[in-house]
Amino acid sequence: MIKINLNKKPKKIKIKIETGGLLVYFIAPVVLAAILIFLLQASIDKKISNLNNNIKNYNQKTTLLMPKVRMVNAIKAKESQIIQKINVIKMLKKEQMGPIGYIYYITSAIPRFSWINSLKSNKGIISVTGIALDGQVESIFMNNLSQTGFFNGVSLLETSEVKKQGLRLQSFGLTMNVKGNAILKNSTVIKKK
Repeated sequence: MIKINLNKKPKKIKIKIETGGLLVYFIAPVVLAAILIFLLQASIDKKISNLNNNIKNYNQKTTLLMPKVRMVNAIKAKESQIIQKINVIKMLKKEQMGPIGYIYYITSAIPRFSWINSLKSNKGIISVTGIALDGQVESIFMNNLSQTGFFNGVSLLETSEVKKQGLRLQSFGLTMNVKGNAILKNSTVIKKK
């Protein structure tokens, strides 16, 4: 005969699991990863904050400099207009022919304390008579005429002493030749940089 105990409870089998291995292999890397992510996020937030401060500073500087930039642009526009006007003047000087060109260059060469009485032109030879304070002023006038680049062969024909209003002055007569393309050589157009 076989006896079966139906009321008896079976013995419990205890299974022991060591938690030390799980902690090292699973939980520690998760914690380290969380710490690294936190540190990276803090570093990125600090960089973003610094960049935002730099942008704010640059915007403030830009706001301060904008009126100056506008002034510089206005000056550049005026400079451009002035250069255009100068080019028009230079072009007009190039186009000056005959007596107008002669008169311009002769009057620009007259030094202080000298006056022109007459000016005659005949086939490229110009005769000038006038009065100067002394011989040195005559010499300066002749030098200035030669340096214009418009005339060559400036020579003194006559000089004499004249009394006017109690002063002893020098009366003089000059001749000079007009260079062929002198105006074209001397008048150059300014180009904007």
